[in-house]
Amino acid sequence: MATNRKVKSSIPAKAKARAAQVNRLQRSSNEMGKFDNASATSVPMAMAALVGLGIEVTFYLFLFVFLLSDSTQIIYDYFYERGWVPYVLTYLACWSFAILFFKHRKLKSQQNVMQFKLLPEDISQDIREENLNEFYAHIKRLGFDPQQSFLLTRILRGIEHFSVRKNHTETADMLKSQSEIDATMVDSSYVLIKVFIWAIPILGFIGTVLGISEAVSSFGGEMGAAADIEKIKEQLGQVTGGLSEAFDTTLVSLIFSLFVMFPTSVMQKNEEDLLNKVDEYCNEYFLKRLREPNHAIGHAGDPNLQGDTLGRIENLQAYLLQLQESQSMVAQQMSEVANHYAQLVNPPVTPPNT
Repeated sequence: MATNRKVKSSIPAKAKARAAQVNRLQRSSNEMGKFDNASATSVPMAMAALVGLGIEVTFYLFLFVFLLSDSTQIIYDYFYERGWVPYVLTYLACWSFAILFFKHRKLKSQQNVMQFKLLPEDISQDIREENLNEFYAHIKRLGFDPQQSFLLTRILRGIEHFSVRKNHTETADMLKSQSEIDATMVDSSYVLIKVFIWAIPILGFIGTVLGISEAVSSFGGEMGAAADIEKIKEQLGQVTGGLSEAFDTTLVSLIFSLFVMFPTSVMQKNEEDLLNKVDEYCNEYFLKRLREPNHAIGHAGDPNLQGDTLGRIENLQAYLLQLQESQSMVAQQMSEVANHYAQLVNPPVTPPNT
């Protein structure tokens, strides 16, 4: 009975130790979100897909307006009488418009952040180790989400990096690396739209091929039963009409592709311009005002730093001694050369023999 009690009492302790080990190995949600700034440019694809579906439904309901006139009924037929391909084309285009709408909202939000003084001169003209916490607290008081802004993320990471490394050059290198990461994230956020731009014309061609195949097959099936030439002409007229309808899907797909391509290019350029403005802001208002601490005063009690400084002084003194010795040797050699040259030019005069 005693052994059973010991076993039962030891199980919770092992479980606690295992849980503590797992907690040390796993990162918290705050740590994972701290280094995730992809939300500054990415959009919720599930929400964008639902919004795109709503836009498509609204668009197809609006097409009933074109039934009021015979001259505009062809537009209604382009989407309702050409099989399943126009429905897919319209959905992909509407999904793309929804993605661009969400990205436009994010871009406006980031441009709004740049209108505020994130590093005000009222706190200090120079950004030093002593006032980093004041700048950090000021940014937090603004109430913006750092994960939704490239500029806030860049500045906060620069402050944290400088508070640890206390080195201007390393902080500048880190910000440059972060700029490249942000540019990569912006470019990757357009991958799905670029796939849609590529897929929409392909689907249009597929719809055209299906329409041509259907028209030709219907003509071949009734050709053998047709004995009258007028009947054959009528069948050929139906085939050519079917072929013209088959090419309508290609027309619709090319128009949708253009409508998606142009705003996508404009939006991507605007985001790239925003990244350039963020780089300029960091160079002008952060890096230019960043001041390294005085190591000689601030770390005078550091034995490693003192030993390193003394070692450099001793090496410098030894180098100066060697330099002085080499200079004296050169001077001695030059004097010997000068004496030898003087003897050659003015040889000593020997007195005549008496």
